Amino acid sequence: RYERWRRFDVFQMAVATDGINRLFSPDIAPLRALRDIGMGLVDRSGFFKKWILREAAGLTGNAPKLVQGLPL
Repeated sequence: RYERWRRFDVFQMAVATDGINRLFSPDIAPLRALRDIGMGLVDRSGFFKKWILREAAGLTGNAPKLVQGLPL
């Protein structure tokens, strides 16, 4: 049951990881400049940066109480 519950979250993380890997793999100067600009914007954006961190840590969505650190 837990596996079914987490399936979409796992899929999202796999797609995001693949996208990040594809974005950062090629070492082409214009693409590198765009990456640097994008990373700088994310770093300066408090809300977006916190959202990304919470998503990556699994703290959003409908997670079981144990995963959220709540008492059972």
